[in-house]
Amino acid sequence: MFRKIDKTSTFNDVLKQIIENIQNGELQPGDALPAERILAEEFGISRPALREVLKALSLLGITVSVHGGANYIATDLHSCLTEPLSIIFQMYNSKIQDALQLRGALESKAAFLAAQNCTPLDAAELQLIIARLDSTQDEKIRGDLDRDLHLKIAQISANPLILSVLNASAQITENMIVGIRSYLMQKNNDAPEIDSQHTRLVQAITNNDAPLAEKVMNEHMHTIEYLLNEITSDNLTISDNVQHNHKLS
Repeated sequence: MFRKIDKTSTFNDVLKQIIENIQNGELQPGDALPAERILAEEFGISRPALREVLKALSLLGITVSVHGGANYIATDLHSCLTEPLSIIFQMYNSKIQDALQLRGALESKAAFLAAQNCTPLDAAELQLIIARLDSTQDEKIRGDLDRDLHLKIAQISANPLILSVLNASAQITENMIVGIRSYLMQKNNDAPEIDSQHTRLVQAITNNDAPLAEKVMNEHMHTIEYLLNEITSDNLTISDNVQHNHKLS
């Protein structure tokens, strides 16, 4: 499966070959990589050098290491940007608002493209999520459905780059969005504005009205940003939120 590599660019060559094997179907998400000894022999590198490469691939979210030394291709490659993006936000001491602005830009384009690409099956799945949102008062379930709705829209957009970056930014801000819904529940005993926006958003997408879908998504993200500014201090950063998430996990 693999070829010997130039030892002066070990990581790049290993990464390139793994990507090639994913692209051509030789490796699928969840597949186990050959044992370290076999991999090292195929690449023509030492096992310590291979382990360093595998650690880097794991950090990128491309591979997953399990107890006992086995290595697997990640089951969800769309999530592979989460850790690098988190590191970038922490490195620049970014505010939560920065992450939400990135997510807003991606969400708006995703909604526009989703409206152009939405099939009857896609429409049925979106409407099912809305129906489930309407039928439950459990805020944890509603938060999960909120996340599912946005990621489904990103999937329908059919742009894998938007989906990957949006998935990563959504994971960074996920606890924050749940917090906003909880804040609305405490303040108004419901979340009518956000739920209304979700309904209008799905209607626009299922009607293949791309400009309206983009407009409603912009309104939705501006609402979330406004509420965020109400309930967070100016000095709350992404690194604070990431640390909080780790404490919760």
